[in-house]
Order: sequence, then C-alpha cells, then structure tokens
Amino acid sequence: MDWLKLEQEGKLILPEIFKSFYKSYSRALPENLIGTDLWNNKTDLNGYAEELLNEDKVDNFLANNDFVFMVHQGYIFWYFKADGNPDPTVFGYQEGKLKPDNLGPLSKFIAMYN
Repeated sequence: MDWLKLEQEGKLILPEIFKSFYKSYSRALPENLIGTDLWNNKTDLNGYAEELLNEDKVDNFLANNDFVFMVHQGYIFWYFKADGNPDPTVFGYQEGKLKPDNLGPLSKFIAMYN
C-alpha cells in the first residue's frame, strides 16, 4: 500500500494503528466483518458514504480530512478525521439517521475486531 501517495493526494495523515489494522485485514476480514468493505486503493468509500447521505437526504457532514475506512452492505459507514491524531475518534453513520454516532477512539474500535 502506498500510504504516502494516499496521504499526499488526499491531504491526509493516517494513524499508524489504522495502517496496522488495514495490513492485518486487507486480505481476509474477521467473521464479524463479513459483508463489510474495507478501504482499498481501488474503492472510494467516501464516495459511497456521500451517496448514502444523499439518498437519505442528509446534509453531507463529511469534511475534507474525514477518511471513510469501512462500509457495511451500503447502509453503514465508519470514518475518522485523518488529521494526524494518533488515535482519532471513530464515527459511524447508519441509514435513516440524521447524524453520525461517536464510537470512541480508533484503538478501542479496532480492538472489537481483533
């Protein structure tokens, strides 16, 4: 994975804990994530998230440095601010809601899937 290119093009700073999580699960997701798309260099998950918000008629609350790293079955997505915080807060949006939920630090979110 060319993290440097991704970060430069998107003006993002991805935390190392995400990169480790990605490395662990980019080829095979754990059972409790079956049906979930993990970000990869061929998939624009931010685009999927924006489509879902548009379909739900919800104002797009995603900022330029918000990084959507997982989408589940097209109706839930998870993201964090890729702004250099080593353990950013994860937010989750589910179809039918008006705003995302604060799910706590990325390290705790990832621990649920290890």
